[in-house]
Amino acid sequence: MMNYSGVAGTGTRLAAGLAVAAGISLTLAACGGGGDGSSKQTVGPTQPRATATPRPAAAITIADNSFSPSTLTVEAGTNVVWTWTGSGQHSVVIAGASSGIKTSGTFEKVFESPGTSYPFQCGVHGAAMSGTIVVK
Repeated sequence: MMNYSGVAGTGTRLAAGLAVAAGISLTLAACGGGGDGSSKQTVGPTQPRATATPRPAAAITIADNSFSPSTLTVEAGTNVVWTWTGSGQHSVVIAGASSGIKTSGTFEKVFESPGTSYPFQCGVHGAAMSGTIVVK
């Protein structure tokens, strides 16, 4: 064993260098990095890969004083998007949700319950401007 006490600071620098090397080794192990530079992750039966399933979408246009279409039939899990295209102020009020009064933009709602109909209307114009979403 060599004694580094005769050279000022050598022992301290050596200890610090070993600590850094140990930290790098632990970091590589934690990240799954092997000596080959890869960063592969093994996913077993208890760790399925998460896959995002895009929801189907349907569109309703809000023009001046009308929804188009006013009745829309969708599959369960569909995201319905209302889009303002006219110049008037309107809102979408449906199943306890509201878009708020707008003159532009969009409002979205996902419909999960098959066999259900959801009436909606404009919060400004009431039943005179209304429609229905039917979920199959």
